[in-house]
Amino acid sequence: MDQEQRTSKPEYGPYILLALAELSEASHESLLQRIYNLMEDRLHPADHAMLQGGQMPRWMNQAEFMVDALIDDGYIREEKGKLSLTEKALSYLSAQQ
Repeated sequence: MDQEQRTSKPEYGPYILLALAELSEASHESLLQRIYNLMEDRLHPADHAMLQGGQMPRWMNQAEFMVDALIDDGYIREEKGKLSLTEKALSYLSAQQ
């Protein structure tokens, strides 16, 4: 089994919320770009590896998975292709400061 160090899905969560707080509202693409900018120095080489099929790097797949989980958990809302934070997310972020 591959034991290369990778960033786990939960590690993306706080950065996703922070990125969306900075952007206010964003498409999936702009949110992913901001997440990458925030996390670039934290990502491991294995996070940049292309997944089977070569369609996207591992980090992007993991981040998209967490965005979907944060939508399901009520931290992010999606309307007409745009993502924004919910009151639940804003409360979480203010408690972290």
